[in-house]
Amino acid sequence: MQPATSSSAHPRSTAGLVDLVARVAGRALAVAFGEAARLRGTRALHPVGFCGAGSLTVDPGRPSGVVMLDAPGPHPCLVRWSRATGLHKGPDLEGLAVRLQGPAAGDVLVTSTGTGVLTRHVLTVRRRHHHGPLTTVLPLSTARGPLLLRFDPLGSGDDPPAAYRLLVSAPGRPWHKRGRLDITWTGSDCTRRHDPVGHSPAGTWTHPLWAGLREPSYAASRRVRAEPEEPRG
Repeated sequence: MQPATSSSAHPRSTAGLVDLVARVAGRALAVAFGEAARLRGTRALHPVGFCGAGSLTVDPGRPSGVVMLDAPGPHPCLVRWSRATGLHKGPDLEGLAVRLQGPAAGDVLVTSTGTGVLTRHVLTVRRRHHHGPLTTVLPLSTARGPLLLRFDPLGSGDDPPAAYRLLVSAPGRPWHKRGRLDITWTGSDCTRRHDPVGHSPAGTWTHPLWAGLREPSYAASRRVRAEPEEPRG
């Protein structure tokens, strides 16, 4: 007669396997990012960009525990826009790093994606001087569940954009407008680093699975000084 097996054993073993895969993949990415940063002598990705200062204002909704969404602001922030490969020609991923200051303090990194139920998690390359929606790709964890952030450029002719509309969503759910980010760009780059895993916005955190996948590569890349390069063209 076979011994009884707990019904929860399989879910636990599956979760352990997923966690192991994430940690192994995270270490592999760390090696790749670290070597790329060493060879380039600067950031492995997004080595060239523009820095500036911004202000985020929001229309608070149902209390969420996320300070940046629960308080109208304005929330002061430091901002960096960049292209992933740093090449001056051809299509590329664009990225926006926002460092919220004050009570909402924390780092948000968004990159070019689609906006659909699935495509909001899919990276999307764009032609130079063309801008579009940017999302967190992976959700932030909050007391009310997973949260995705999205920034849509406003206006036209600004490169990089001087204003973005903020939208929020849960995975698989519709987007809702929640605020606006206005930016004054300096016209030059900076050495500031952002850490969305270890320094997430107040009231949010990174799920351990995503942290295991992402944090090692960030740490490896940060071992090389971020040498700014003046954007061209």
